[in-house]
Amino acid sequence: MERKMSKHSHLRLFMPGDLLFYLLLVLTAYFLVNSLSADNSGNHSAVVEIAGKEAYHLDLQKSATYHLKEFSPPVEVKVTNGAIAITKNNCPHHICIKMGPISRPGQTIVCVPRKILIYIPVHESTNQPIKVITG
Repeated sequence: MERKMSKHSHLRLFMPGDLLFYLLLVLTAYFLVNSLSADNSGNHSAVVEIAGKEAYHLDLQKSATYHLKEFSPPVEVKVTNGAIAITKNNCPHHICIKMGPISRPGQTIVCVPRKILIYIPVHESTNQPIKVITG
């Protein structure tokens, strides 16, 4: 005896409440990822060190172009949209320019020939410089 299969006898992928559950799961994951990866909102400055000594504290909220007059020709550092980058430098390989802009705490730009280190402090209240650079 052959049994007729009805439309409702096959296995469904989604039950009526599953769509709502999956939507809430995706939204929760999205907000968790964004909250964990958000930068510290208190960090609005970058530190420029030259030869191991702090030379400048630059405000990342104000777009501006700075010229580091310690060098001839001066090194140009540009702050735009909460990010900082070296845009002009007379070093041999221009690696610091190729590094591009940084905007999150813990990121660095390094120019070895000119001994320039630009970083965004992880915790602005402690103001501790980065002690180790690997790579």
